[in-house]
Amino acid sequence: MWKDDARRALLVMLLPGVACAQSLIDPDGYRSLTGDRRGYHLGDALTVLVVESTTAQSAAGTGADSNTDIAARTALDSNTHQANLALRGDTNAAGQTNRSGQIRTNVSVRIIEQLPEGLLRVSGEQRVMVNDEKQQVRITGLVRPDDIAYNNTVLSYRLADAQIDIVGDGVVTDAQKQNIVFRVLKWLRIL
Repeated sequence: MWKDDARRALLVMLLPGVACAQSLIDPDGYRSLTGDRRGYHLGDALTVLVVESTTAQSAAGTGADSNTDIAARTALDSNTHQANLALRGDTNAAGQTNRSGQIRTNVSVRIIEQLPEGLLRVSGEQRVMVNDEKQQVRITGLVRPDDIAYNNTVLSYRLADAQIDIVGDGVVTDAQKQNIVFRVLKWLRIL
């Protein structure tokens, strides 16, 4: 009988601890093993597939034509005097500008804000250095959860208010800068 009382006392002491135990599963962040793995919480990572292509063309032309003729003639008996004056001006000008660019890269971003209407604000950057040439790709924008693919990627043209910055610095960038002599000659309109 003493053993039964000891067991009961032990059970009474242990039961409150079991009843107060916390769950190992966080109900706010729980995802089942077979559930959707797309990011939609703050801090979740997405991959933005940057596929951008731009082409711009601008052309302008001007033309002006001016013609003025003045003539005078006098006649006295057999003497005839004539005077002519003619002015002519012609101007034609044309200009054209072409620009094109293409970007293809993948950048991981994080969800930094969930907006009330369901949009997700994402932001991220990637830095790469090859042969002393640094390149940095920065992306920010808004994405709809429906635009996130099953493999947790989103295409860049699906980002609203997208800002994609690509900045390079290094040997190639330095080689593209004009030296001071060239800039002075260009300013003086010699070149």
